[in-house]
Amino acid sequence: MNIKEIARTANVSISTVSLVLNNKPGVKSETRERVVHLLHQNGYELKAPAARQGVIGNLLFVRYRGSGRLMEVKDDFFIQILDGVENQARRMSFNLSIANAGRDNLAEVLAGAENTAAGVILFATEFEPEGAALLESCPVPLVVLDEDFPNEPINTIGVDNMGAIFTGVSYLHALGHTDIGYLHSTEHTGAIPERERGYRAAMAQLGLPVAEEHIFMLDLFMSKVYQQMNEILERKPSLPTALIADNDILAVGAMRALQDHGYRIPGDLSILGFDDSYVCSVANPALSTLRSPKAAIGQQAVKRIKDMIDDPGGSAMKSRLCARLMKRGTTAPPPDRANKA
Repeated sequence: MNIKEIARTANVSISTVSLVLNNKPGVKSETRERVVHLLHQNGYELKAPAARQGVIGNLLFVRYRGSGRLMEVKDDFFIQILDGVENQARRMSFNLSIANAGRDNLAEVLAGAENTAAGVILFATEFEPEGAALLESCPVPLVVLDEDFPNEPINTIGVDNMGAIFTGVSYLHALGHTDIGYLHSTEHTGAIPERERGYRAAMAQLGLPVAEEHIFMLDLFMSKVYQQMNEILERKPSLPTALIADNDILAVGAMRALQDHGYRIPGDLSILGFDDSYVCSVANPALSTLRSPKAAIGQQAVKRIKDMIDDPGGSAMKSRLCARLMKRGTTAPPPDRANKA
């Protein structure tokens, strides 16, 4: 069995299997035993824990779970951020522990950090913005990832979503596309609202009209995206010459449905994803996308904690890291321009 199949058999997420495989904390003992058994059965060797010397403090990495929907499709995003945190913590001589928290126990986890951790890094994709006051009361330095809190003095690090979407729309426009549609998630937490604002702002700045009929609302999960896009295509709607997506799952799921309906990608329609996640590897052709700097976000979080420890009276900072355009096989000039070339 591969990692995905082991996760399914153990009834856990891919990120949980990765934590066990790499001997990282944050997994309940009974779950860990179940996953270890399956990993050993299928020939996997667990990574030995690294010896630590000269540790200067403890960091607590908290994975917040709200609805659970976004976390289920962001395993790859979470794992790569965690890798960045872990690598930078090792370089800076911090110990690292991992905890899960939700609405019912986040206050307790943060309050307990005062006696156990020099700082807290909160992975907050599903965090509800109205809970910002709780974060401001954290007794140790706190850095929040993947949520901005623009009106609160909270240290945050994330992706420059609006800038990335502008880069993507500008790239499609430079190829010759003027009718650029949008694969939009039905979820309204995390980076999704900002990416929608980025799409509309980019279209306006480039003088391109937004055709509301070319904004396709889709679920977060690959199978549902494929099914929903099939249902849309059965109605034989008008289509744009290019689509930009809220994430790679929407892009790949929609692409499969389009291909099954006879559309050539990118011959008839270009598609651009966002995140550069693991699903890009299963796309055929390879998915053009906007690569989120996931490991760098984790690394910057540890550095920020260290700065806050060294300068406890410093001002809160909000950092945005730029995504990188990855040109692959799903984008090309629109059919009319390609035929003239």
